[in-house]
Amino acid sequence: MAGEDYKRLMDAMADPLVACDGDERILYLNPAAERLLGWTVRELEDQRLVHLVPARLRSFDGHSFVRYLLGRRRALGGRPVRVPLLRRGGAELEVEVTVGTLGEGPEERITLVLRRAPESPDYTDEPLERLGSATAPRATHSAPTAERAYQLVFENAPLGLFHFDTTPTLITCNDYFARLIGSSKRVLIGLNLLTLHDEHFKGCVRDVLDGRHAYYEGDYHAVSSDKVIPMRTHFAPCFNEAGEVEGGVAIVEDITEQRSAAAERDRLFHEAQDAIRVRDDFLTIASHELKTPLTPLSLRLASLERRLERNEPVDPALLRHARQHLVRLTALINDLLDASRIDSGRLALHLEPIGLDTIIERALSGMDIERGHHRIDYVHPPEAVRIRGDSYRLEQVIANLVENALKYSPGDSTVRVTLDVNDDFALLSVADEGIGIPRDQQEQLFERYFRARNVSVTSYGGLGLGLYISRDIVERHGGRIWVESEVGQGSTFYVALPLLASATPTPPAPEPPHSGPSQQVH
Repeated sequence: MAGEDYKRLMDAMADPLVACDGDERILYLNPAAERLLGWTVRELEDQRLVHLVPARLRSFDGHSFVRYLLGRRRALGGRPVRVPLLRRGGAELEVEVTVGTLGEGPEERITLVLRRAPESPDYTDEPLERLGSATAPRATHSAPTAERAYQLVFENAPLGLFHFDTTPTLITCNDYFARLIGSSKRVLIGLNLLTLHDEHFKGCVRDVLDGRHAYYEGDYHAVSSDKVIPMRTHFAPCFNEAGEVEGGVAIVEDITEQRSAAAERDRLFHEAQDAIRVRDDFLTIASHELKTPLTPLSLRLASLERRLERNEPVDPALLRHARQHLVRLTALINDLLDASRIDSGRLALHLEPIGLDTIIERALSGMDIERGHHRIDYVHPPEAVRIRGDSYRLEQVIANLVENALKYSPGDSTVRVTLDVNDDFALLSVADEGIGIPRDQQEQLFERYFRARNVSVTSYGGLGLGLYISRDIVERHGGRIWVESEVGQGSTFYVALPLLASATPTPPAPEPPHSGPSQQVH
């Protein structure tokens, strides 16, 4: 293998590697070592290896630090030694070193493979104690109380913590930060923070190196994965005894739960606003609707009272009109009561075998007053259509659909009511030639108090409860109700109910239209 191939191989190594000659002059650092130590090959070229070793560790028993480690290789059994090395700027960095040698004399080459040492409360910077040297001062089992307390706080803090130097390279971090980022300490240590893609984050790092505090909040995109972490970070500079910036520290907080809580608060706030708006709209509509029959009813009753006091004949039309307003007022109150029963689960149904065609005919026959100048065409199968249902409640549904069709259609138009049998279901449709329903409003059409935006409160009466009540009644019969409509082209409401002979069929879902009217299923 050619020398250039060896260099490419060493450059690709994940572990930091330092090579020197027999005189311990540094020949080479691979990119991983440059990132870890903060030095470049050019800066250390022809420098002796002791340039990377603290002064107190440069000589043991008359041997240099590296020669001493080479002499102890057999005793170590190939295991790495934990020692501190000097990073650029003078900061000590604890690493695990595995040392090896090849060749002799001028051709000798010494290699040191480095690995970032895991944080430990038992840290001691006396490598001789770790090698078991009898001549070295004996180190205590644990670090000094202050240092141990610092490390315990650092590692067990419920926040991410990391420290970087002036290069700026990340030189240490706690486990919480590594888990938060979704990476390992081995990958993170030696990372140059200015190589990240987040400009806001890099701006905070630069501010710290200029001696200022900085704050970052945003979605951090992890370097080694697709993970996105919502985080809040407080950066602070570190000063030496001369008042010069020698790096920075950062406290990182995962704000995923806070973001979720804020989103939930916003959702609840908007829901509350919508509820208030619906309530206000309903009170406006209810006030209008209840006053509309009460005022003429009061006038007609006063007129009847005066006629009776004067012993004048009573016009039957006055009684008929008064009764109409009373029926309308009663219907409004019943809708309010039914909506309340549905909300509390107390709307009772009395199911029995009935003829749906008979129910429809009865409902239509009682709508002479509402019909006005409209025409109602009713088409039904030649044979009776039998279902199991509550005749009163189903008549209420039919009357509501037909009344809506009459209400929202021109006065001389036709409302078409059709009853058909489709497999195991009876299919009722009510079609009008009215104003239609906006497509984006149809999803809410069967909700309580809802009125489409193209409906005027003063021109069209109602509390917005009829379809809400109808949907509940139909679904509790095992059926389905939906609408097909286009603005300005009328609407068709469909009700599918299981036939009496059917077991428990699934209500047919309408096929979605391709170019025809839109539809909303419930």
